[in-house]
Amino acid sequence: MTRTNTNEDFANSIKALQAKLDAGLNIMEELRTIKITADANDELESQVNTLKGTIIDLQSQVKKLEGQLKIKEGILNVKEEQIKIQQEEISDLRSQIKAIGKTKTELSSQLSEVNKYYDILLDSCPNDSPNGIYQIKLRGLEPFKVPCATSLPGWTVIQRRIDGSENFNRTWYEYKNGFGNVSKEFFIGLEKLHRMTEARPHELYIKLGNINGSTSYARYDDFKIGSEEEAYELKNLGKYSGEAGDSLEYDKNEKFSTFDRDNDSYMDYNCANEYGAWWHKYCSESSLNGNYKKDGKGLKGIHWHSWHEDWKTSLTFVEIMIRPKSF
Repeated sequence: MTRTNTNEDFANSIKALQAKLDAGLNIMEELRTIKITADANDELESQVNTLKGTIIDLQSQVKKLEGQLKIKEGILNVKEEQIKIQQEEISDLRSQIKAIGKTKTELSSQLSEVNKYYDILLDSCPNDSPNGIYQIKLRGLEPFKVPCATSLPGWTVIQRRIDGSENFNRTWYEYKNGFGNVSKEFFIGLEKLHRMTEARPHELYIKLGNINGSTSYARYDDFKIGSEEEAYELKNLGKYSGEAGDSLEYDKNEKFSTFDRDNDSYMDYNCANEYGAWWHKYCSESSLNGNYKKDGKGLKGIHWHSWHEDWKTSLTFVEIMIRPKSF
């Protein structure tokens, strides 16, 4: 073998080794690439798994939020229904307010008319009109009906006894406010009587009747009674005139008494229990609110002692009237 061939073989060996080395390097590069790719895949898979967990959590949260949203929507629907009902109620209230406003206007108009009517009402019976039942108005009191005398024009009847149909054994409160039927038996009321006689001077006329049909009268020219604070005291009578005699002067300056309010001058005894409500002193010479005796007989009945001077005679007719002195 020649030296030339040996060099060629060596060169070829080196080339072969270089080729193997290059191939090995390529394989190593490929393995390195594969490892990087595998590592990347592992990382990616880990991220994917993390994302899947996150997605599951988010889905759970979304489901929970959807439940809450459904609840909120339910509440919203209820609120909307309540608002609708409230709006309807508000609408109804506005309609009612409008109707009330209309009614108020109508009532104001009616009240104005009533006030006009009240303004023209008299405070006593008219002197120049037919007799009968009239409505009068006193300051501080509502209008009320009174009978105006059928035989003496301008006189207001304040008490009447004709048949015993009305109970006159009444309380202080009832005598204060009045009771009975103005067309029949009644008492006008002490408060009205006080207001009338306080406003201006009045005359007093008492017409009396007996069971046998005989009649008489007593008249006083300046009649006045006090307030409730004064127990409706018989403050003044003025001058007496008439045919029945004066059985009322004895009770002048006396307070009014009822069975439940003893104001007389009799110690430890209430005259009203026996003789009826009246301006009793040591009881009285008159008792026109006493018990009604249909046969006209009996003690503790309706008495005007100066006429019969007999305590056993009980009157069967009484009509007490007043009128302003200006007439």
